[in-house]
Amino acid sequence: MNLFATFAGMEFISLIFRLGVVLAIFSFIWGLIRFGLTLLRGGMPLSYPIALALKIVQYFLIADITILFCETKSDTLQLDLILSGLILLMYFIGKVQNMKTRFMLVQIQTRGIQQNYKPNMNMEFGVIALSMGVFIFLALQPAYAVNPASEWFYKNITEIEKAPIFGFIFKVVGFFFTVTMLFRMIGAFTMLLSGQAFNKPNDPNKKDNEDPFKFDDYEEVN
Repeated sequence: MNLFATFAGMEFISLIFRLGVVLAIFSFIWGLIRFGLTLLRGGMPLSYPIALALKIVQYFLIADITILFCETKSDTLQLDLILSGLILLMYFIGKVQNMKTRFMLVQIQTRGIQQNYKPNMNMEFGVIALSMGVFIFLALQPAYAVNPASEWFYKNITEIEKAPIFGFIFKVVGFFFTVTMLFRMIGAFTMLLSGQAFNKPNDPNKKDNEDPFKFDDYEEVN
């Protein structure tokens, strides 16, 4: 039993690592695409509605590519799909938390200066829920995961991963992704076991008629 548990744990860590490499390379390619769009706009920053629309496309592609990633290991497909879905959910939530942290830091550094936009947290988590819905649908109907866009991304991801220099760099990123994801999961389980996740936060600085886009301070920040 102990041997089986150790093997299962190592398989799970290996899955996190391999999926982390895939997500890191996808983020690199997607960053180049966004950089190209910014150049086409003359260097002007994207408005929030456009940025949110691009994020929806990005998350849908991530869900799609994750299905293709799981399909390459058909011996434990169902288990990989479940675990990959959990990893993907934590990954999406982590990105929202990081965005919230960056926005709060910018607010502190540019106090009194009007920001280009304030992220709508309800919309952000709505995108996550929608993306996970797409992931579940594609897991049940994997034939729809095969399309020109996802195949193009996945083909380039695998080619970059096999490249000697870039492959090594993204494997290092995958290692840190694995460590971060494990700590995030441990933190989430700790909050659930302690009951902190169900406690209503108390914000002494909260004022009436507060901006609906203002963030709450109860979310875990990594």
